[in-house]
Amino acid sequence: STSAALEDQALKMLNDLKDQIKDTNAKVKVGVVIFNKVANVTEFKDLATEYDAIEAAIKQDISSGTNTHAGLLAGKAMLDKDVTVQADRKYLIFVSDGITYMYNAEPTATAWSWQGDSVQKFAGPENWNSKYATNEPPADWMSWLKTVKAQVNQQGTQYEYPYGGTSINVTPVEKAAMYANSIDKALYLTYMEYQAAVTEGYHCYAMTATPTEGGEYKW
Repeated sequence: STSAALEDQALKMLNDLKDQIKDTNAKVKVGVVIFNKVANVTEFKDLATEYDAIEAAIKQDISSGTNTHAGLLAGKAMLDKDVTVQADRKYLIFVSDGITYMYNAEPTATAWSWQGDSVQKFAGPENWNSKYATNEPPADWMSWLKTVKAQVNQQGTQYEYPYGGTSINVTPVEKAAMYANSIDKALYLTYMEYQAAVTEGYHCYAMTATPTEGGEYKW
């Protein structure tokens, strides 16, 4: 999930790498995952011979929603299934503005209710401020993760529904702070999938997609 400027930087990095391996026997394969509501996958291409296809994959114009969990699920799955390469020679580079409010490979949301001008239950980036009364990140991410993990485990999937679909069960509005909303679960699952890639032994890097680090949604 990134911008044209970041796409150009990524392509320059790949061009530089392509030049470095030109006179060696090194083989570099590049897979691309662009994620909006779902992960859009371009399978591994040879950097030396299929650069144009890699560039086209990076420059795909895909928008509408950001499902970071789906992106990481797809990226890790690509690395997992390539059994011809050792784990310590695999790299996962995750580029995002950090904003996410849906999760799972098939976009899923939590029907979390809160009191606005009336009772609301839609999933979107506004949910963070609706629950925490700020758009600032937590002062202590690990403490936040511990709390959200407990909330996610306690409520299970009973309040979930396909993103864009119709919700059936809704969290009680009078206890909004006690329930994980779509942002909470999406960020939590994104974190867990990233750590799963680290545990596999892959070299993992997370990079912000914009110089403002998400603008008003700094979480």
